Amino acid sequence: MRLTVTNHSFEMLSLEGTLALAHHIGFKGVDIAGFHNRGRCSFEPEAVLNDPQGQADILKPLLDKYELDAVDFFPQYGSHPGEHSINDPDDSIRAKDEDYIRGSAQFCKAVGIPGFTILPGIDHLGRSLAENLEASGKALKRATEIAAEYDVELRFEPHMGSVADTPELALQLIEMAPDAKVTLDYAHFTLQYIADDRVHALIPHTGHFHLRPARFGKLQTAWDEGTIDFVDIINRLKAVNYQGALSIEYVYADWFDINRNDVLSETIITKEALQDHVGSL
Repeated sequence: MRLTVTNHSFEMLSLEGTLALAHHIGFKGVDIAGFHNRGRCSFEPEAVLNDPQGQADILKPLLDKYELDAVDFFPQYGSHPGEHSINDPDDSIRAKDEDYIRGSAQFCKAVGIPGFTILPGIDHLGRSLAENLEASGKALKRATEIAAEYDVELRFEPHMGSVADTPELALQLIEMAPDAKVTLDYAHFTLQYIADDRVHALIPHTGHFHLRPARFGKLQTAWDEGTIDFVDIINRLKAVNYQGALSIEYVYADWFDINRNDVLSETIITKEALQDHVGSL
């Protein structure tokens, strides 16, 4: 288990700027963003789809330069979760999403990234929640098959506004796509007043972890204002022999007012508070 950081925490910087900053803070591992039409550090999903090796050739020298390895790739194929969602009712959009997923897997293989995180889809109007969940489950199952062709782990992040916005709904997706792993972020549940005890059920299915302090009704807080017991969670992850990364994911954006924190300072404070408990960078 190791403590890492997301490069999109600093997405006002260029790709190289985010990696240089991660290095100088003292991190050895980093998540790489692939957000469509957002930030200055992300890989554009269309570019990754069209030339995964060429995009990998941009990233690899920078990782070497700043003595980093990439622990997760986080592509988002639309400008918001409802655009290019993996459970879209439109067959052509779902087919294009499969192409994006294949490009992401090829990119990860070329860079040496062990897995990538996608969003699980949304609860589309005009269909029941059960129908939307079933469509997401089928899409995730297919995504894991594509990723496996390249020996890459497929992860999905249950999040506020998604078809899996509670731990119980996320577990239903895992039942339908048992080879998929979860990128677990307690903050999305804390925002909704869901207690940590309900979220713990996802720990055995975790392939990656986004670490962001939060409290009931707030998606992101300063370290000393958060209520999530990360030391307890780290111990629970150790108990299931979790070998992955815990990536500190402070974000500066207007979504749920998460632009109220000093991202750089809080990243360092959180790192220093948890580094000894995790044991490795």
